[in-house]
This record gives sequence, C-alpha cells and structure tokens, in this order.
Amino acid sequence: MTAASSLTITDLPYGGRGIGRLDGKVCFVPGVLPGETVRVKITRDRGDFLEAEPLEILTASPHRVKPTCPLASSLGLRSFSEGGCPGCCYQHADYEEEVRIKNNQLGALLARWAPTSGRRQNPEGAYEALPAPGGRSPPSLLPPVAAPSPLGYRNKMALHAQADGKEMRLGYFMADNTTVLDVPACPLAAAPLNEILKERRGDPSFFRTLRDGMTVTFRWTEQDGAQWWRNRASEKDVWLVESSVIGPLSVPRNSFYQMNPAMADRLVTAVMERLKADLPDTVIDLYCGVGVFALAAATLGIPKVLGIDLDGPGIQAAEYNARKLGLKNTHWKSATANEGILDVELDHPNQATLIVDPPRSGLGRKLVQEILKHTPRRLLYISCAPDTMVRDAAWLKEGGYSIHTSQLFDLFPRTAHFESLTEFKRVD
Repeated sequence: MTAASSLTITDLPYGGRGIGRLDGKVCFVPGVLPGETVRVKITRDRGDFLEAEPLEILTASPHRVKPTCPLASSLGLRSFSEGGCPGCCYQHADYEEEVRIKNNQLGALLARWAPTSGRRQNPEGAYEALPAPGGRSPPSLLPPVAAPSPLGYRNKMALHAQADGKEMRLGYFMADNTTVLDVPACPLAAAPLNEILKERRGDPSFFRTLRDGMTVTFRWTEQDGAQWWRNRASEKDVWLVESSVIGPLSVPRNSFYQMNPAMADRLVTAVMERLKADLPDTVIDLYCGVGVFALAAATLGIPKVLGIDLDGPGIQAAEYNARKLGLKNTHWKSATANEGILDVELDHPNQATLIVDPPRSGLGRKLVQEILKHTPRRLLYISCAPDTMVRDAAWLKEGGYSIHTSQLFDLFPRTAHFESLTEFKRVD
C-alpha cells in the first residue's frame, strides 16, 4: 500500500464520508462525492477498512461546488489535515445533490430493515430495495422534503470557549472533539445571530468574561430577536416565543426546540396530514418537549392527547401553550419516556396513535418492549438518526409492526444529519 493512491468513490453512506476500494479493502474518504476519482493519503488502517484524507480531485463530480464557508474542511479551502470545521460535510455539493444523497442513504438503511434480495437504482439515482422471493415489499419511501434555503436557517448556536495560552477561542469543536475552532461567523445561522456574534466578538470585555470550558448560546426568534447567555440560562429568565404553523409557542431557554423553524413547520404539517388521513381517538406523544406534536394533534379535535417529557419546564410550557391555544383535550406528564409509558392506559388500542421523537440514541429495546405491550394501532416515529430508527424498526417488526411509509425532511442542510418521519402500522 502506497502513501498516496487514487480511487473512485462509489457511494456516500450515512455520515457523509465517501467509500471506494484500495487493495481489496473499503476506504472511507471525507469531502468527496459519488463518481469522483481522487488521490488520497491513507491516514489509518483499521484492519477491516481504511481511512484516508483527500489530496486532489482527479475527476470531479458535476455537482461539486465551492464551499460557502471558509472554515469548511474541503479541498480548495481549509484542508482536512489543517483541521477545519467538521460540521458541514456537504459544503462542496450543490444542494439538490445533497438532498438526493441523503434520500439515498435513508432508502439504503430502510432496505436493510425489509427482507430483500438486493437493490436497484431508480431513474433519479436513488437505490430501492428488491423484494425477496416470497417476502413482503419494502417500505414506501416518499419524496424528500428539501429546505427552502440551505443557509441562514439555524435559530441557535452553542459555541465553546477554550483558552490557549493568552488566546481565547470561541467556536465549534473540531473532529477530535477536543480542540475548538474559532468561528467568527457561521453561514448556517440566521443573520441576526451572526450580527450579535460579531458585536460580542468586537467587545474586548466580552472575551475577558469567558472561561475555559464555558459555553455561550446565541438564540433568535422573530418575536424576541437575538439573545445570548453563558452556560445554562436562568430558569427565571423570560421564556422565548417561537412562531409555528399551529400558532405562537412559548419555549423555556434551556428547553429543546427545532433549530430550523421553517422545516419544523413542514414536519408538523406532515404529522397532521398523517393523523387526518386516519383520525385516532387517542394520541400519546413521547419526548413531547414544549408540546409541538401533541398540540398539533389536539388542534385536529382528537379527544384525548397526552404529552410526556422529562423536561419539567418544557412540560410547564406545554401546559401554558395549550391554554393559550384554547385546547382543553390535552394532558401532560413530566417523566422519562420509559417511566411515562408505564402509566399509559389505552381503552381502545386500535384507535390509538403513538408519536415518538427521541434523541439520536433512539428508543432502545426496553422502551420498544413497553410500546409493544400497549399495541397502539399506529406509530409515527420522528427521527434525527436513521441508523438507530432502523435498529428500533427491527424490534418493532418482531412485535408485529411494519413500516407503511418513510420520508426525509432536511432540517440540517450542509451537515450529515436529517430528520425522517416513518409511519409504522400494526399488522393485523
């Protein structure tokens, strides 16, 4: 094996690194696109596979573009060996191609879940699972929902302070998860956030207040404008107000809210459309946060809606939001998802829908087992990590559920991440 080799990128699996083959081994390469031929330097031999850094694009994809951000780790700007910002792994692809790649990734992960005899490439370039002989058809992958803009969408930035001698850096962690890359501006952030960041960075007294390991959060809403605070905000601080497709929603500063409001509205609308297509009499919303999906369900007139989340201030906000929206068909409980579901009683499981929006770790086997005991007719699974969603899908399949549809929502353009909405139905 030579220090520098050339290879052709054949695929771009979930995570954003391209793959090719060298000396019979799979080789992972960041900053590349499918179909490109690249010269690479091997950085690590993992035994079963290799990791490499791109040195030169020998044959470029027609979808390759110059990255917007000067901190991006991509050829032509900051090199990977220099340690650029690892967050935007698709800065070098046009946005249409990024969405196609991500949708292909979701389809490939779903194909693992369904019994198949292989996969085929459709005219749009995405891979579809082929049904196994005698097996059921693979789940239906609906057209992806792209963001209205791949830049300027984030309503929140959490930057880390790191002292290096007399210098204080404020920015994102690099690939080693230890070193902070100083970030003067982030093109993914809403313009008001970059404006207040520039203002703070221009004030020498601001940096004197920072300490090594401190986090500075910058947050923006249409009603409140740009705000910032060090570490955790005080629980006594006034709640922020987010605009949403179901009306204004109050959000405690330390509580979760989607960082792409425009795409969050599209996701909420899609959940409402799924519910309206077959109205249940009961909706249980696990990981409900400030109540977004539960409140959306309640606006449809569903008789019984229960939201469960560990975040106490978030549940308080959900109760407040329900009152402000005039919704009397909601109930709320502060508990972990595993604890909260133990007390759930479904009078008519065949008329119940469970909505889950877990963190990247997914549901886990224990919670899936509890869900299976309640046998709701339908499960709407909102996921920010399709790999753990597909893992959970395998356990749900063992309990008698099948995937009806799945759809990608690109809430995180230019990054490796995306959301998906997958509808599971109990097999009668």
